[in-house]
Amino acid sequence: MISDRHMALKFLKTSALAFSIILLIAPTVTSADGILFARTAQEEQNNGNLELAIEYYTQALQEGDLSKKHQAYVLNNRGTLFLDLNRPLEAEQDFIRSTELLPNYSDAYFNLTSLYLAQERNDDALSWLNKALTEIPEDAELLLKRGVLYREQNEIEAALQDVSQAILINPELGKILINESNVYLGTYIDYATIDHFITILSEEPPSLDAYIKRAKAYLSTGFLEQALADVEYVIELEPKSFDAYEAKAIILFSQGAYDKAIRAFDLALHYAPNNPEIFYNRGRLYKSLGDNNNASFDFQMAYSINRQEKKYRKELKELGLVK
Repeated sequence: MISDRHMALKFLKTSALAFSIILLIAPTVTSADGILFARTAQEEQNNGNLELAIEYYTQALQEGDLSKKHQAYVLNNRGTLFLDLNRPLEAEQDFIRSTELLPNYSDAYFNLTSLYLAQERNDDALSWLNKALTEIPEDAELLLKRGVLYREQNEIEAALQDVSQAILINPELGKILINESNVYLGTYIDYATIDHFITILSEEPPSLDAYIKRAKAYLSTGFLEQALADVEYVIELEPKSFDAYEAKAIILFSQGAYDKAIRAFDLALHYAPNNPEIFYNRGRLYKSLGDNNNASFDFQMAYSINRQEKKYRKELKELGLVK
């Protein structure tokens, strides 16, 4: 089942019609009737009068004097109203007709594929996203949407390519995605993704730190094998990188490879014996395994190194070691 997570930027998109200078002339000019009806429809739509707005959009189309571009805008806008009124079949027809009239109209593709995803018609959504990105290959939001769909279908490499390209094209997209009200928060996109997911693509030559940061971004977005590959690459080039070992341990922990994770934490502490976060993260692993003795030791070590960090004390309190 496809969840609401799929509805990236899940609001529907409407387009404001570009009204020509003819609107400044007397409103009885017949050649502008379609535009006048469309403008009235938008006003009613903004006022929440959806049924009336649909009537005016329909009248605008019937006048026969709208350009193909404006027809496409009207159809798309009317389609969003049909969806608001729970009339998905009519909405689908309008979105499709809109793309037929204006093949590079991203809003109509966005709305049509959002409809398909909401209906769990993944194949239809993917087919239309492919078609849209053939016409408008640099549309960041459509790339992101296809990337998330690929991720849901476990097509990892394709997902990574689309998501990273989308954020490269439009970094602002990332800021929207990490908004607290967005359903993606903590699932596919997080702050690390925005700051570091594409670092490896933009730095020449890429630093080892960039690989660790990308590994963490991969981890946060569920791409565990890619995350592991990045930290292994760093360890190969810099065998004493405690950051890489710690990241590797967390990745292995996420994969359920607990013994390997503990060994990676041990190596991280070997190279950074006074790092409280490594103790803390290893303690969390032990705690998840029900090994409270080792967990207590690690949390106590973390707290003794940094008594200002509240989460260390919180763990000790839960284990009954401090009041």
